[in-house]
Amino acid sequence: MITFSELQISSEIKRAVEEMGYQHATEIQEKAIPCILEGKDVLGRSNTGTGKTAAFGIPTIEMVKPGTKYPNALIICPTRELVTQVADELRKFSKYKEGVKVVPIYGGQSIERQIQQLKKGCGIVVGTPGRIMDHLNRRTLKLIDTNMIILDEADEMLNMGFKEDIEQILSMMPTDKHHQTILFSATWPQAILNITKDFQKDPVRVEIKSAQRTIDTVKQIYYEAPKGKKVNALRVLLQHYRPELCMIFANTKKMVDELCDELNNNNIKAISLHGDMKQEFRSRVMEQFRSGNYPILIATDVAARGIDVDNIDLVVNFDLPQDSEYYIHRIGRTGRAGRKGVAITLISGSKQRGGIRDLIRYTKTNIEKQALPTAKEMMEANRKAFIDQVKVASQNGISKESMTIANELMADGVAIEDLIGALISMTYKHEVIDVEDEKAKRFVSGVDTVTLKFDIGRSKGVKPGNIVAAIVEACKIDGDLIGRIDVRANFSLVDVVVEHVDTVLELMQGRHVKGQVVHVELDRPKKEKNKKDKKEKSNKKKERSSGRRGRSRKEHDKSIRKKKRK
Repeated sequence: MITFSELQISSEIKRAVEEMGYQHATEIQEKAIPCILEGKDVLGRSNTGTGKTAAFGIPTIEMVKPGTKYPNALIICPTRELVTQVADELRKFSKYKEGVKVVPIYGGQSIERQIQQLKKGCGIVVGTPGRIMDHLNRRTLKLIDTNMIILDEADEMLNMGFKEDIEQILSMMPTDKHHQTILFSATWPQAILNITKDFQKDPVRVEIKSAQRTIDTVKQIYYEAPKGKKVNALRVLLQHYRPELCMIFANTKKMVDELCDELNNNNIKAISLHGDMKQEFRSRVMEQFRSGNYPILIATDVAARGIDVDNIDLVVNFDLPQDSEYYIHRIGRTGRAGRKGVAITLISGSKQRGGIRDLIRYTKTNIEKQALPTAKEMMEANRKAFIDQVKVASQNGISKESMTIANELMADGVAIEDLIGALISMTYKHEVIDVEDEKAKRFVSGVDTVTLKFDIGRSKGVKPGNIVAAIVEACKIDGDLIGRIDVRANFSLVDVVVEHVDTVLELMQGRHVKGQVVHVELDRPKKEKNKKDKKEKSNKKKERSSGRRGRSRKEHDKSIRKKKRK
């Protein structure tokens, strides 16, 4: 492993790299940077997390002429997220290089604004295939001075249907002078090799073998859940690992949505990411995730491309990846920058056990099988975690206000042991999830709740967060006092702490949730409903049998008695 100081790069970039905290070049950087600097075409095979952005970004910056009007380099990425990530990285690397301007272009952002930026001149353009084609067709992007074109995540762009756009962009490169074509891809399917054959000249192949691509700092584990119980198993594991930042991968958008709803319904804050989201919304999702406001991000493989967050401590494969290479991409999200990480995979049935064996062979590493934690183990882990939390809090010092309140309580005759016990009972959540339980209950600090029925549901686009936000705003109560929320097709069941039930019933009547006026009532238990329905049905039957022509039961009995007397 060599250091960046040993590479033949400028002192300005070395200074920027050092500030970013990097000392040693990764394997892909060590192999690719010298080849690109020599002007050679390169076909690179590398997954996310190996430093490939620097592998092509550093030599790209080195060859840009400061102050150029038309771009010297064009970088094509599959998603808007990846475009912004790459552009941000290039700006960091070029911090001390004067006159190097980077312009990102992608759909979802004002094209007029992009046109103005391009008119001012830039050295590097980073964009998605569709938006690059828009600018080329408008002639607001000109490639007359472009000496280098780079395809990042080339296989993913082909999977997303950008083959024609990519080939058209490559064919529009100047033919009157030499230019470099750099192509990075996680896999080398035939379609990639065809592009190499048609548009690259004697490319140098830079490949990291699969055994080397697996990150050593990631502990790999798999759990087997009973069929139909994977969601419950996921909740158990999230409670067991307590990650600060976690990414969960599913294979379909539908499953991403269902998982996100299920976790939020059970008081686990999660947010989802889709490839077809508008850029503004994607940016908000990533901001919420990075900040920890929503510590769990659920995504498909395509939507997650370009996400670069260093401090993810847990990756969960809810579904086995459709391609073994995707597994490398997924687990590479954790264990970065020298940190330890954990990657867990959930399986059900013999077919998926076979899938785990395939991954073990592919990665040439051990994926350890572990049993799901039992309720007793989780209770003990929760207890220990709570004790540790209290110890840390006591070591960090207790606030003056807290001591004042404690002294007032003891002055009122509350014994110290009763005071401590009361505080623990108020804050210590000892309930755990049972994997076999179909509807494991959410809890609100162990207090009693009453279920209310709202007459809106999924058919109106309502999600648990909409209901919580409306209640908090209308009733001025803490969101922690709202428990389980079960959103059905046409109504929703909401658990509310007992002492706030009347307030919610009164203040939520006629309020708007997701633009819909709502009616709220107590949700009667099913047995009680059936009992009342049977009683009403019985009364109606008696009335019908009491005589013809609508006579009441009393009138009918009187008529019978008269006949008997006669």
